[in-house]
Amino acid sequence: MKTRLLTLLLTGILALPCGTAFAQEYTQTPVTVSKDKVRGRDGKVYLSHVVRERQTLFSIAKAYGVSVNDIYDANPEKDLRTEGLKLNDIILIPATGSAQGQTPLAEGKDVVSSDEKDDIPPYIIHVVRWYENIGDIARKYDTSPEVIMKVNGLSSKKLKARMELKIPRSAADADAMLSDEKPAAPDTAAVAPAPADTASKEPLDDFLSIFTRKKEVKASLVLPLAASSGNPSDNYMDFYAGFLLAVRDLAEEGITTDLSVYDMSGGVLPLSTDRLRESDFVVGPVSVPDLRKVLEINAPGTPIISPLDPRAVALVRDHTSLIHAPSPYDAQYEELVSWIKEDLQPGDKVILISEKGAKNTEITTLTDSLMRASGIPHSSFSYSILEGRNVLGSLLPLVGSGCNRVIITSDSEAFVHDVVRNLGLLLYRKQAVVLYSAARIRSFGTIEVENLHNLSMHAALSYHIDYDDPRVRRFLMAFRALYNTEPSQFAFQGYDIASFFIRSVYEFGNRWTRSLASRDAERLLQSDFKFTEEGDHGGLVNQGVRRVIYQSDYSLRLLK
Repeated sequence: MKTRLLTLLLTGILALPCGTAFAQEYTQTPVTVSKDKVRGRDGKVYLSHVVRERQTLFSIAKAYGVSVNDIYDANPEKDLRTEGLKLNDIILIPATGSAQGQTPLAEGKDVVSSDEKDDIPPYIIHVVRWYENIGDIARKYDTSPEVIMKVNGLSSKKLKARMELKIPRSAADADAMLSDEKPAAPDTAAVAPAPADTASKEPLDDFLSIFTRKKEVKASLVLPLAASSGNPSDNYMDFYAGFLLAVRDLAEEGITTDLSVYDMSGGVLPLSTDRLRESDFVVGPVSVPDLRKVLEINAPGTPIISPLDPRAVALVRDHTSLIHAPSPYDAQYEELVSWIKEDLQPGDKVILISEKGAKNTEITTLTDSLMRASGIPHSSFSYSILEGRNVLGSLLPLVGSGCNRVIITSDSEAFVHDVVRNLGLLLYRKQAVVLYSAARIRSFGTIEVENLHNLSMHAALSYHIDYDDPRVRRFLMAFRALYNTEPSQFAFQGYDIASFFIRSVYEFGNRWTRSLASRDAERLLQSDFKFTEEGDHGGLVNQGVRRVIYQSDYSLRLLK
């Protein structure tokens, strides 16, 4: 079966669906003057221009009736003098030029005719586009989401496409609007849909481009496939299969991927700095030593995604280009402590159980620190595995009449097995016990799953597949039909990583890595992705963790 799967995959790249990102091509004029006004941090009014193909600074400056130096000065953070223009980038144009015959703008004011000056409202109208959220709009106009919500009488940050929002022209205008004695209009009135022809008034190419959207995403996949050995790796071939299925599904949505695949078997680096430079991102390699090799030649700083090994998180702090997809163990224990704090009731006890004399005490130190920082009262109990048969008498004084919430701060399978046995004895004595655990306990073969259900284990997991999820069921049917086999967790991970990162590049373009830390958590097939920055000089780490409860009927319930 795996040999057949290998053949399918190695020929699958050539058979991938091809197509453009949009249904048809649109002929664009060299420069279309934007009417989209924004207020800069200096308080001046600018026009927001999206850079198109074949446009130059000179042609843009000429169209807007300003000088090239004016554009340089309006965009100091972009360093246009040395880096030049980038396709789909957004640049500010001083709103003081002739702009192909428009009335010049006085500094910091909108274009108005002389007979309109007395009727200028203290706000402008912004029509919400489907890809915008309230944070995007607030940044665009140099205001805050809270001001926009108050001015428009909104009770929620959720917006709908084609809503009309009033945006105060200045802080003083915002104060005046908020101090108006008239009652705030209800949500439906404040954000009434735009007229039916509003969208048609905007340039169609501007709407489709979504600021920095790319027509084709260039991705590279580097895995130890061992494809030429005659005995390919089952796990990595499954990952590859899931990745390809995501590429196919995205192509059906109009997102085209140019995928290059490299086999890094035996630690031999199969790609060069030039190859890295050509990619929007690279997924892999897997192991820490192989990742180091790629990072060493990654001179252009192409984003490198660590797809599977939790230990690779140690590299993130020193490499700004590295993105760590598996959530680390630290994130799992942070989630456990937060979970306990939410569940804690009067009369409950919290107990941390650790192994006496253990060499690795990082988890114990981390968990104790997290508990202290959270302010949760707790007891710490430590014993050696040799004491396990006689330890129950020492543990009982720490147990309360309420619910006893326990975390085992050890990675030793033998010790964790013994603690689970002792907790089972507490249950036999009619004590209420709930075990809170990270993912590693599920890999311990000596622990019977029945015992975890008896303890109502609350697990913080990097990966969990909810087979009731319609998206999961669709994936299963497609995978079986395409490969005639069942997907493993590696296949799910390949699909999640491909769909998330390809879509991120497509939607956010050159800004996609900067968007990750500010985006809400996204639920995928088996993972949640929520990235945070690791220090001032580090990359990004996924903090997404799922909460799963082992129920008494032997089912698993996904909470979060």
